[in-house]
Amino acid sequence: MIINFFKMKLSKVLLFSFAFVVSAVNVSGQELAYELPKHTAGVKQAVMSLNGKWQFQFDEKSEWDVIQVPGEAVMQGYGIAHDQSFFYKRKFSLPNDFRGKKIILRFEGVYSQATLSINGKVLRTHKGGFSRWETDISAYVSFDKSNEVFLEVQDKLDDISYASGYAHHPIGGILRDVTLFATAANGIADFGVETALDPDFKDATLKLSYAAEVAPGTTVQYALFDQQQKQVPQTTRQFTVNNGQNINSFRISNPLKWDAEHPNLYRLEVKIKQGGKETYSFNKEIGFRTVKIVEDQMLVNGRPVKLRGANRHDLHPTLGRVSTPYYDSLDVKLLKESHINFIRTSHYPPSERFVALCNRYGIYVEVETSVCFVDTYRQKNYAPGATQNDPNHTAQYLSQCREMVNTFKSHPAVVIWSIGNESQYGSNFRKSWDYVKNADRTRPVIWSYPGTQTSDAKIYEILSMHYQDVNGNLTQFGKTTKGYEGHGIPALFDEWAHPACYTYQTLRDDPNIREFWGISMDMMWGRLFPTKGGLGGAIWGYVDETFNIPEQLKKGTAFWNEFAKTAKPEGYQGHAVGYGEWGIVDVWRRPKPEFWSTKKAQSPIRILEEGKVIKNFNPNQQIQFSVFNRYDHTFLNEVKLEYVYEGRKKMINLPGIEPHEKGTFQLPAENWKKGASVLLNFIDRDGQVVDTYEYFFGERPVSIPVAAHQGGLTLVENTAQFIIKGTDFEIPVSKETGLIENARSKGKVFIEKGPFLNIDVNLNHLTGAEVRKSANKFLIHDKDWKKTTLSCSIKNGVALISIAGTYQGLNVSFEITVNPEGELTTNYRTTGEPNGYLREIGLKYYMADDIDDLNWERDGYWNYYPEGAFAGNKGRAALYESKQAAYGVKPVQAWNQDTHNYYYWSDKGARTEKPLTNKAKGMKENVYYYTISGAQLSRLSVVSPQADIACRIDRMDDNQLILYVNNKWDYPEIAWGNYCKTLEASPCNGVVTVRF
Repeated sequence: MIINFFKMKLSKVLLFSFAFVVSAVNVSGQELAYELPKHTAGVKQAVMSLNGKWQFQFDEKSEWDVIQVPGEAVMQGYGIAHDQSFFYKRKFSLPNDFRGKKIILRFEGVYSQATLSINGKVLRTHKGGFSRWETDISAYVSFDKSNEVFLEVQDKLDDISYASGYAHHPIGGILRDVTLFATAANGIADFGVETALDPDFKDATLKLSYAAEVAPGTTVQYALFDQQQKQVPQTTRQFTVNNGQNINSFRISNPLKWDAEHPNLYRLEVKIKQGGKETYSFNKEIGFRTVKIVEDQMLVNGRPVKLRGANRHDLHPTLGRVSTPYYDSLDVKLLKESHINFIRTSHYPPSERFVALCNRYGIYVEVETSVCFVDTYRQKNYAPGATQNDPNHTAQYLSQCREMVNTFKSHPAVVIWSIGNESQYGSNFRKSWDYVKNADRTRPVIWSYPGTQTSDAKIYEILSMHYQDVNGNLTQFGKTTKGYEGHGIPALFDEWAHPACYTYQTLRDDPNIREFWGISMDMMWGRLFPTKGGLGGAIWGYVDETFNIPEQLKKGTAFWNEFAKTAKPEGYQGHAVGYGEWGIVDVWRRPKPEFWSTKKAQSPIRILEEGKVIKNFNPNQQIQFSVFNRYDHTFLNEVKLEYVYEGRKKMINLPGIEPHEKGTFQLPAENWKKGASVLLNFIDRDGQVVDTYEYFFGERPVSIPVAAHQGGLTLVENTAQFIIKGTDFEIPVSKETGLIENARSKGKVFIEKGPFLNIDVNLNHLTGAEVRKSANKFLIHDKDWKKTTLSCSIKNGVALISIAGTYQGLNVSFEITVNPEGELTTNYRTTGEPNGYLREIGLKYYMADDIDDLNWERDGYWNYYPEGAFAGNKGRAALYESKQAAYGVKPVQAWNQDTHNYYYWSDKGARTEKPLTNKAKGMKENVYYYTISGAQLSRLSVVSPQADIACRIDRMDDNQLILYVNNKWDYPEIAWGNYCKTLEASPCNGVVTVRF
């Protein structure tokens, strides 16, 4: 009878191959998907978690140990090898009230091949590490003694997901929850929810489908409840359950609609009865919404949407590629906070728990099946992975699609199916498309690389493109977008804006490249949003891809180090492995500079007035602002504006500007004063701040530090030095080197040595899809400086120092003036430098070691930064105030305060035994002033009234502290289509002023 049921069921779908049919019927119930019961008749507790401590055997010769489930084996110290078995077992007892019920054992994810036995009986083998599979174990368990579940697992080298290659180590093990539950013998399976809205998007038809093999007299009863848990009128409906496929439907009058900005959910109560008595029940969350592709737009409930997204991996900081309730919920919170409304679950399905949270909080989801890098970018030990046409792999392609659709088809947050990532087209992708489109026609399908499909009807409805430039232009395998549009269908750049994570030297020297990346994010989103055919983009990625593998394994060897670190140069290899720190949050979910840039760039409310100053204003008159409503479904009057002026907060309503439209709003008349500022906080209906802007009236007041010495200057000369003396300061100039050495103010050294030229020129490339190694660069070294001429004099009360010299053929001149107040200005120029795309051009000074504090004010890229930002318009950073956590230990401080990096540089930090914090080390661009101070240094300030210089500070291998002051700077190595300035090195000159 079971076999007949499966034959009947499959005849209604699609028979792809004999192998597929056999896999559906070879074990009782293996292909069915069940709902966790809310209540099972006669059972006190119908659902049992089997998470926790399991017995683990590394190989057949090893003793049994204890391991945490869920959790990777490697992350717990077991160096498993590909294609070699390791084993799990656990005892469990069943309560007597499970007797007579259908007992289901559910694994949410076991990587990548698992053979299940119950009480010594082999029941089935499952392939695929990220999809849910369930087995009816009713016939194999005992109620009179304890039972044992036994799992033989292999991390398969040829797995089509390539997930271990992707993680740079074998991720094998039980990665997700294990659950045991009792449901009724007359239960239903493969339950699906479909909501169809009428043409006016008002009323809905609720369509409910399921499969059943039941006794006569079985019925299903539905009831719908709103968010206040009140039953929706006329929604108690009862239907007879028939053997095989069932579809029940009924009308719902004007339900609240679901979208990412209004995640209105209903609770559907489902009761299965036999002979009028309830046998079990379960609940489903219902969101009434439709998704349609119309020409080159994707519509949700009839309105075009723009997907501001990110790619997300499962990543637990100590357990590895693991899904847990804590991190699933924290991720959703952080995604909403950063204005991300879309997640691509790269490159495998997520936990159902994560998607349920996306339903509740409002995030669109692209669920991707576990197929990645087929015949493309696999590392050599996993290559070639050319399974796209291999019939031996067809069953796994299709079973993973089936399990994906069965798990997520009822979730309103899921708006796109993906049938594979960055792969070459073949028949197995065609069959995946056929299955998914036959199983669910309510969602569009995407697949990359679409350009590799050169014949046949296309297997995608959305164009997937990866890493366009900031203007939206890209040609990839013959598919082209211009201005974010192309080929007459919605273009989704479901990988874009890749944060810099392979620029190893830059990340070591200057983590400000992470802040600079925000310009790319702003340009991409700002330019895509007004287009018709640009659907959106997804940042690669949301969370860092690093794994804190134990330094000492309990068993096995870390063989993966041979290939895991091949991309990183010697000296850049910490304990952790993985692809890189590409996230806007780290593995502990601490926001990085990219997080704030993402939030600001993708803000749904964009004030169109540029800059930070309201130039034209009149006291006691209204102030008008132009605004762009970049919401998809929210009218601007659903948001309120709180403005803060002279310490007083006031709340006003906003006009009803439609989504995707521009308009104006006005601040009420106040006694606006020149130099004062007004803070604008946009507050959503949940009381959360959507975005903040700050504007100054007439001018932005900046308190640039002044030079405060008094009196005149004298010049003293001896055999070794010229010495410029002022009141409480002296500046010695070495006749040998021509450089300032041990300049003192009030008896304290403020410059140990300088100026040195700082020049870093990128000669052989500007940027590219992926830059893992440093470009061929033109660099100079301080040790190569040779003085050629030196003169020192005082004219009109000002000291003049003229220095000329060379760096290995590069000619440099420094013209320095020192005034009596304590201001030193250096004008420099070079001849003979090679031209190229510059990284930095400026000066550097050796500084005293006791400096411990930094203050700055600058003309930052963003109108407003939060308190304590990595590089705000105004800020402070302590150079060494860090509570650095040990490797693998949860940090207690913000990312900004870290000094060590365990992925790139291991325990030593960034190259020195006394490294600076990230915040102190990162360059501050466009500064008005940059002030360093310490116990033995009262103050040294680099000043620029035009805010046209950038400063950073760093400690070298020999612990020398160096101040860099740049007149021109850029990040040409940022790559991946991201923005850089494309500045040329020639002419090489500039002016730098410091006050002491």
